Amino acid sequence: MRRRLEGVAEVSISQREQTAEVTFAKGDYAFSSDAFRKAVAEAGVVVLSFQIDACGSIEQEQEQRWLVTERNRFLLSAGDTLPSDQPICVSGRLDDRAPPLRLHITDVQKGTE
Repeated sequence: MRRRLEGVAEVSISQREQTAEVTFAKGDYAFSSDAFRKAVAEAGVVVLSFQIDACGSIEQEQEQRWLVTERNRFLLSAGDTLPSDQPICVSGRLDDRAPPLRLHITDVQKGTE
């Protein structure tokens, strides 16, 4: 998987828990759920859902709020009220069923990693 996805630093797969954890190296890497699904499919893995950790800042565009990282933008689901224009790290469920990628935040840590 490291060879198929740019920026992957570590991969951990638990067959017992039926989970795969992928850690990206620090740096300017774009996340693609399509590329991720294709890479793990080659190993016979089917992605049912994404739980991600990401650091960036919140940007407001008209009625939409986005978590913006160096090369990624995630549309925040309605109800996510976070301060704009300051570093923030979040965990959440990523919905990639239709563009744009939507993020439902489940945990917040102010600052950066």
